[in-house]
Amino acid sequence: MEILDENTVFGEWANAWAKRKVLGMNYKYVQSIHSFINHFEVINNQPIKKIRAIDIEDIILNLSVYNPTTKKPSSRKLLKNIRQTAVAIFSFAINNCDNLYRNSAKLVHIPQSSVKTERQALSMAEQMIIIETPHRARLASLIMMLCGLRVGELIALKWDNIDFDKHIIRVCQSAYNINGNQLSIKQGTKNGKSRNITIPNILYNLPLSEFLAKSGITDYVTTKSDGVNMHTRSSWERIWKSYTQELNINFTAHQLRHTYATMLYLSGDDVKSASELLGHSNIEITMNVYTHLMNETKVISISKFDKFLSNNFVTIS
Repeated sequence: MEILDENTVFGEWANAWAKRKVLGMNYKYVQSIHSFINHFEVINNQPIKKIRAIDIEDIILNLSVYNPTTKKPSSRKLLKNIRQTAVAIFSFAINNCDNLYRNSAKLVHIPQSSVKTERQALSMAEQMIIIETPHRARLASLIMMLCGLRVGELIALKWDNIDFDKHIIRVCQSAYNINGNQLSIKQGTKNGKSRNITIPNILYNLPLSEFLAKSGITDYVTTKSDGVNMHTRSSWERIWKSYTQELNINFTAHQLRHTYATMLYLSGDDVKSASELLGHSNIEITMNVYTHLMNETKVISISKFDKFLSNNFVTIS
C-alpha cells in the first residue's frame, strides 16, 4: 500500500491520483490525463509541500509562449486543463494527507495573452465541395455535417440504426480506443444518452440511397477499405487524410459537427432543440456555441451597417 505524506514528491502524488482517475476510462482519456501530467516534469521531484503557485505558474507561462511538443504557443484550453490537473492532484493530496492544507495550484492564473482556439464552421463553398465531390469518405462526412454526429458515433453507426421509412438516425452507441489502434463499441454516447436525428432530404436522396446496398454486406455505415469491418484508429486517419487531400480543404471531422451546429443556429433552431440534436450533456455547452455564433452575427450586422453608412453619407473630414 502506498504511504504518501506532505514530504512525498509531486510526481508520486500525480501518479497515485492518475491511477485512480483513469480507472475504467477509454484509451483517449487516459492518454490525455498522462499528457497533462507530463508537463509537470520540472516539479516532479519536489516535495509537494514545497511547491508554490509560482512554480506551476512558470510552467503555464512557458507553455503559453512555446510548447515543445507542437512547436508553437499552447492553446488557452490546454493551459486550463493543465492547471486543473494540478488543482486536482493537490486536492487529492490534501484529502489524503494530515499535514497539507494549501492548494497552490488554485492561485495560478492563465495569462490573458494565451491563444484562444475557436472551432470554425466550413464556408458555404466548402460545404458544396463536400456535397458534390465523390469519395469513399463522402457519406461519412455528410452524416457528420448534416446530422451532427461525433466521429466515434459515426464509426459505430450501423445500418440497422437508420430507419429509412421514418428518415431517422438513432445515435445510441460510440466507438472508443481500447489501445493504440483498436476501437471498441460502447452503448450510449458521450453524455450517456441516445438521441434521434431526422435525416435531411438532401442526405436521404443522394448518398444514403446509393450506399443502401452495402447494408447486406456489412453492419457498418462507414468501414475500412475492405468494405466490411469497422474502422481502426489508423484506418480512419488514412481515409480522412486521403479525403481532405482530394478536396484540397484542410479541416477536421469535428469542424463538420460545428458546421451542423452553425446551420441549426442560422436556420432558427432554438437552443434547447439544438442541444438535444447535438447530444450535449447540458444546455450550457450549446449556449456557449450559440453565444459565439451570435457574436459572429453581430460582426456581420455591423458590417452591413457600415456599408449602409458608406452608401448614404459622405466621408467625415
